[in-house]
Amino acid sequence: MKLLPPIFLPILTLLVLVIAPGLYATTICDVQASDPQGLSPLNGQVVTIKGIVTVPPGIFVPQYTSIYIRGVGDDDCGINVFGFDPIPGLAPHDSSTLGDTIRVTGTVEEYIANFGATTEIVFSSISNVVVLGKGPAPEPITMATGDIGREENEGKFVRATGRVVIKESTREFTIDDGTGPIVVRDQSGNFSADPVWQDLFLGDVVTVTGVVAQSDATPPYTSDYRIWPRSPEYGDVAVPVCTPDTTISSAMLEITNQSGENVRIFCPECGEKVYIRFAGPHLGRVELRIYDDYGRLVATLEDHLTRCGRTELEWDGRNELMEALPIGLYHIAVTAENPLNGEVTTRTLPIVIGRRLK
Repeated sequence: MKLLPPIFLPILTLLVLVIAPGLYATTICDVQASDPQGLSPLNGQVVTIKGIVTVPPGIFVPQYTSIYIRGVGDDDCGINVFGFDPIPGLAPHDSSTLGDTIRVTGTVEEYIANFGATTEIVFSSISNVVVLGKGPAPEPITMATGDIGREENEGKFVRATGRVVIKESTREFTIDDGTGPIVVRDQSGNFSADPVWQDLFLGDVVTVTGVVAQSDATPPYTSDYRIWPRSPEYGDVAVPVCTPDTTISSAMLEITNQSGENVRIFCPECGEKVYIRFAGPHLGRVELRIYDDYGRLVATLEDHLTRCGRTELEWDGRNELMEALPIGLYHIAVTAENPLNGEVTTRTLPIVIGRRLK
């Protein structure tokens, strides 16, 4: 057999890369580029990509292989890799696979279903997925909440910090850092028993890590984005860690007016309100309840895990059903449990609901 001169070898290699489908490499960002409908311009084409595992298999789709990867180097885009067979070396829910670099050859597909048009690389055989090596778990991209909900961020591995502004259900809440809202969804179902997630309430500051997914099932597919955190074991939903000057060991309670002055009587029908400032040990359960002068429970205003610092509640003399309490003497009680030693403490202060003098 006559060998080609060395000068022709680079040209032949280039021709093979361009002509042979699935043999040429592209970046994840190239795949995640979108047309006006929000669909990939490479939809239906066979490509080869290389990326780092950000979500192991078994997290979002337990019965099949579904993993998320981000690109290598400057290619910080992300994408779902899907197949009907398990991939050797990538065990379901195995956190040690985070950071693995894999090479995938598959078809670019837009999976349009209940959760919008998800761009995927679908491989037909496990031989099309090769684990190239292991590395440290990848770091997420820190982003403002208002910047996440865009088509170019679909599939990216991100981290955002904001205040809870909406608590839709036990599986969804919305955070906002002042730049715009983004919804956080427990797509995996792994957070149903997570106390940090379930005890979030309005105003809490929380840091969320996860992948950007789409929930828009109507064209154009360019809206309704979510952050999908992976699992509590990864610390994907976390509240701030208290510093020494904000930690306390027992229940605290204070009742003031808008000027910050301590009060023991107010007139709701006159438009007056009081501000109940209470606190408990970090990540301990705290209950804020109101009793009448006979010791009967008339309202439960809060029941949740405490966070760093104090919580302030504006109160207009109503119970949790928004019913106005009658005039009289009441006792506001805050009970807090210290998660470190189980100690329960209670602090109580009196408050009188008065009426307008005629």
